[in-house]
Amino acid sequence: MRSEVAAVMKRDLQDFIDERAEHLAVVYLTRRQDLVIERMRMTADYGLDILVTIVRDKFPTGRVFGVQVKGQDEAFKDIQKLSLSLTQKETNYFQDLPFPVCVFLFTMENDKGYYKWIKYPVGELNQLLSSIEQERWHPLDEYEIGQIVDDVNSWYDAKSHSAA
Repeated sequence: MRSEVAAVMKRDLQDFIDERAEHLAVVYLTRRQDLVIERMRMTADYGLDILVTIVRDKFPTGRVFGVQVKGQDEAFKDIQKLSLSLTQKETNYFQDLPFPVCVFLFTMENDKGYYKWIKYPVGELNQLLSSIEQERWHPLDEYEIGQIVDDVNSWYDAKSHSAA
């Protein structure tokens, strides 16, 4: 009985951590006036948590990117040593998405955020990183969110130029 209670309490704690991480992601993203955030209500344990639309002159551009959010209760001694791998279900899910996707990771101890690309917006390709473990974690701050937006915009620009 105690182990069942402990398992439920641990699951409740992880649910709280996940929810708080998602709130932190929204806070980080809404610091920019050119982003519209839509929280996704997924029933699966994988997939997108947030869909972000880039806005120009107060109008949606149709340029979107996805964010998967993860949380951890303790701070990292060395974030670069943290491994993140995709399950086969996640790989299949992300492969079918027609836009860039990154993962945000937050620690509850100090609310620090980090990100890495799952589906990187490079050139005309929107490449799924088959080896996400080798992708480097970046600190999540206003500058890096600007870099994410710039990378996404550059990818859409390259797509529209190649279609012309």
